[in-house]
Amino acid sequence: MKPINIILILAITFQSCTSSSEKDKLIGNWSVPNALNEFEFYKDSLIVNEWGMSYINKWNIDQSKLYLKPIKGLDSFAIKTNQFDYRLSHNLDTLFIKRETDSVFGPAILRIKSAFDYQLKRNYLTVDLPRKQNLEKEPKSSIGLNIYVGYNNGKLVAKSDDDKHLDLTDLKFFAYEYMAMTEEGIQDNLHYNLIADKKITAKELDSVRNILKQTNFSDIFRVYTNDKVDYNKTDWKDELVWYGRME
Repeated sequence: MKPINIILILAITFQSCTSSSEKDKLIGNWSVPNALNEFEFYKDSLIVNEWGMSYINKWNIDQSKLYLKPIKGLDSFAIKTNQFDYRLSHNLDTLFIKRETDSVFGPAILRIKSAFDYQLKRNYLTVDLPRKQNLEKEPKSSIGLNIYVGYNNGKLVAKSDDDKHLDLTDLKFFAYEYMAMTEEGIQDNLHYNLIADKKITAKELDSVRNILKQTNFSDIFRVYTNDKVDYNKTDWKDELVWYGRME
């Protein structure tokens, strides 16, 4: 075989391997924090979910470009383009894309590893749950209102499932508002699912508990994890089922 042919074959092989390696970095589930745009990267297809609609594309990339070809549905991005610039963070958990004609990249698209990870990223929080054995399943006899207490850039923050940044002094009103939107309506049987980071000091956590108990709903179900209960092993679209202890 002529040397030039060998070089050509090696170049094509290297390019193919490089493209495959780069694609592997994107395979998985992604979403913008508000969950309005979700991306499911598979080896041979990309499913885009936005505003209740789903679109399927073929896709490929090189080191700086993302190429799409619609398979099912309208143009996924509703902008009649099939080529984008993209950037991927060094730790492979944040993706940015833009049209070639745009001057800046769009909002961060975050890699979603589990249902728990999804909820935390929607709330811009980090929560490392404490561990405890012999946990009980969240009681079904009352309505559970999730209260996440964690850190955002080192600051202690409390949030709920609807992404609101809670002023805990207004929690009583929020609890009634939450119950009013449930099928059961406003009742006396509400409890708080306290999903709090293990590094929160006892003093900080007691202040949160005191505020919760000043409402008309004083039952608190503290959420824990252990080897048998691992919320990080859930599928990203699973409905979370909490385990912990009633306080």
